[in-house]
Amino acid sequence: MKTTYYTDLRKASIALLGVLCLGLVVFFSSCKKENVDRTHFALKDNPAGMTVPSQGESQTFTVQTAGAWKVEPLRNERWVKIEPTEGNGEGTFTVTVARNTTLEARQSVLTFVVDGSIQNTVLRIDQAARGQNNGNGESYVNLDGLPNLEVPEEGLYGRYAIRSTGDWKIEIPEGVDWLNIEPMQGRYDQGITVNVDINATPDARTAGLIFYLDGEQVPGVFEVNQEGMEVILYEDFSWLGYGSEIFYTTGGETRIDNWSSTEKEKGWSWHKPSADNIPSTYARQGFVKLGKTNYGSDILSPKLSAVQGTQNLRVSFKAVPYQTAGGARDDTSLKVGVTGPGTVDEAEFTIDNWPNYTADPNCTEIWKADETTRTFTITGATAETQIWFLGGDYDLRAATGAPINKNRIFLDDILVTVMK
Repeated sequence: MKTTYYTDLRKASIALLGVLCLGLVVFFSSCKKENVDRTHFALKDNPAGMTVPSQGESQTFTVQTAGAWKVEPLRNERWVKIEPTEGNGEGTFTVTVARNTTLEARQSVLTFVVDGSIQNTVLRIDQAARGQNNGNGESYVNLDGLPNLEVPEEGLYGRYAIRSTGDWKIEIPEGVDWLNIEPMQGRYDQGITVNVDINATPDARTAGLIFYLDGEQVPGVFEVNQEGMEVILYEDFSWLGYGSEIFYTTGGETRIDNWSSTEKEKGWSWHKPSADNIPSTYARQGFVKLGKTNYGSDILSPKLSAVQGTQNLRVSFKAVPYQTAGGARDDTSLKVGVTGPGTVDEAEFTIDNWPNYTADPNCTEIWKADETTRTFTITGATAETQIWFLGGDYDLRAATGAPINKNRIFLDDILVTVMK
């Protein structure tokens, strides 16, 4: 009996010691977690959120903490700006909400990180929609109800509408020469044209437009945002000034082998001569013409020396087919390819965006039309790669079976960028 009792007591002692050790481990672990993870954080006065009118506004908030903090929105919203987004110890940050020109309310949520740990505190931002002028007397002016205008790297030429209850005016910041709006002022709802140049730099850019309504500046700023790109080659042929900009007026145009030495130094040449052994590519007023009667012609780019190693490229270009003043039309084939490394994903285009000489007698508006621009990609390009464009084929005489013995194409604004 003693032996049995002694054995039970020893087991009980061991069990009790295990429980005590486990308790101590849990206790110290809990203390350690508290000490590591629980840096105090709060926003002064514990704001529940930020309620903003449609006109927009700014509010400053005070951070109370001894740690390193960051303000992180759940989603990146262009209409919400935070400055600064991080700090160390007690400090402040300012939230600026842009004017809401849409008919829908919008929300955003800001979260906080202290010493690498996400906090339970959040700050909700609620902004009212722009009110409709439905008899309640509210005045407004906006660009097509947009919060901002996002423009692709390649630029933009588009028609929009100013919506307004009165006399309006738009002010573009000084020095923003890449953006043009016509007209800049008017009354009530009115169509406008927005023209944004290509952004041939790697840096994004922004222009903040100021709106005026009935002589008073409207609160907030409307942003025109354009992303940047990694440009390998951009050619607008602005250095060519021969002949006429009107397509069917051929007097004065100059064949590529007769260009000046300065123009030839730009690096543009031909891949192959036409079937009559003549490179029948012509310079015009800031663009080139490929081909002549019975013979197609090509143009060959300089080597893409800016390519690093081997890269995939996106090529965009503008092309217009030839049409006489009387309405007779050429064939519409434009072939593309490369010399050196690389392969194209599309080798031939149908160029059928015909000019309208009645609506556009000077042949300037057709270059701005969306359908004038086409694109293809090059896979595996290097610094030795060159791009060529060919109107139809080198021999268009009837004996070759060509459907039409003319396939003249006008070409401009060749842009080569690195694919993202």
